Amino acid sequence: MDFNFLFYLLFLTIVAVVAIVMLMLKKQAQVELLKLKNEINIQKQTYFLPSKLEAYQRCILLLDRISPANLTLRTLNINQTARAQQSVLIKTVRDEYEHNIAQQLFISEEGWQILVHAKEEVLRVINLAANSLNKDATATELATKILEITAKIDPFPTEICRAFLQKEFRDFYA
Repeated sequence: MDFNFLFYLLFLTIVAVVAIVMLMLKKQAQVELLKLKNEINIQKQTYFLPSKLEAYQRCILLLDRISPANLTLRTLNINQTARAQQSVLIKTVRDEYEHNIAQQLFISEEGWQILVHAKEEVLRVINLAANSLNKDATATELATKILEITAKIDPFPTEICRAFLQKEFRDFYA
């Protein structure tokens, strides 16, 4: 009976040692996995950081370029009719947007949705202004009407989006 008791004690000791070793190995594997994940995150951030920075810069530039005041001043051709100028303005907004569409990969989904809303609001204001004028109106009259409508919307969606993206960018790097 002494032999069975010693054998049982030896067996329990071996099981306890194996269990302790397995727990230590598991803990070490978890620590190594955490280190590996941190290293991957650092490498991802290093790799994507310049693209993310550029995306925020380009989105802010897009908002500046499509804001009604800047857009009308940049594209105004006083020799055109309001309808022709409306087409130029709409094409310019769409081209600017399409040129920057890939930036949505690097900014938040919410930020991109606000940007899309701002673009749509600019197009809506252009069309609203053009539709409120008579058919023989000039490009200058259209520009004036766009600025009048824009002045009534405070803050304008491009300004809201710019503020959101700037805050998001600061929060990301804080």
